[in-house]
Amino acid sequence: MTQDNDTIDLVEIFQVLKQRKKIISLITLLFILLSGLYVLTVNPVYQVQAMIEVGKFNAGTKDETFLDDIVNIKQKLEYIYGVKSKQVVKLPKLKAIGVNKRATSIFSVIVEGYSNKEAVAYIEDIVKKVEEEYEEQINTFVNTQKELISLTQEDIKVAKENLVNVQKTLENYSQRIMNLTAEDAALAGIYTIQISQNQTRAQGLQSRISALKAKIYNLELTVTPLRIKNTHIVGKVEVLDKPVRPKKVLIVIVAFITGLMFSIFLVFFLSFIQKIKEEK
Repeated sequence: MTQDNDTIDLVEIFQVLKQRKKIISLITLLFILLSGLYVLTVNPVYQVQAMIEVGKFNAGTKDETFLDDIVNIKQKLEYIYGVKSKQVVKLPKLKAIGVNKRATSIFSVIVEGYSNKEAVAYIEDIVKKVEEEYEEQINTFVNTQKELISLTQEDIKVAKENLVNVQKTLENYSQRIMNLTAEDAALAGIYTIQISQNQTRAQGLQSRISALKAKIYNLELTVTPLRIKNTHIVGKVEVLDKPVRPKKVLIVIVAFITGLMFSIFLVFFLSFIQKIKEEK
């Protein structure tokens, strides 16, 4: 008996669906048309990504120093551009910042915009503002190094003057020895000691001048573009040809399924109302 009732109920269900198939078709079609209209009218959103390297001093050496900690930069950018803000941020906008746990100087940024051109320009603007923020720090470093170079040049000047005086003293003692007679052996010994001392001093001054010149060379290297790098984009900005939103095919499929389910529910609801009226 139960199987007969189940069979009858199933037959009734198909009859209801068959009788109101026009309503089901129309409602489903309406949902599809609305989704299609939405897909055609809504502005597509494009997404671009770039790798950014934090600026550094003495780049490529053991003494290289970063302008700032990568985590600090990430937090600053997230706050300034409202990455984690609950408020709606208009496009173009900074979508996300990625930092690898093993990375020390490189992080990624993802920007969304209504076009790839707009999003790329926004990334470049972000990097430009970061560069400007650390420009003063770089200028201070450069000025400090130049001041050290100037002081070292003064040290070289003084050392050269001392070397000239020592060389003159050596010439003087050498001339005196040449003018001595055999009876002045003791005085000759004193002059010889003085010459030896001044020669040692001259060698020390020459070594100091060489060391100071090497110091100037190294200081000049520290202010070259090879050693000072501001924050910059690594390589090229990654651009996707297709927009990330809206997902047109997915929206239409979801609209079809939603419309079909809603129409079937509506058909059974109308059938239920009609049955109640007939019983009354």
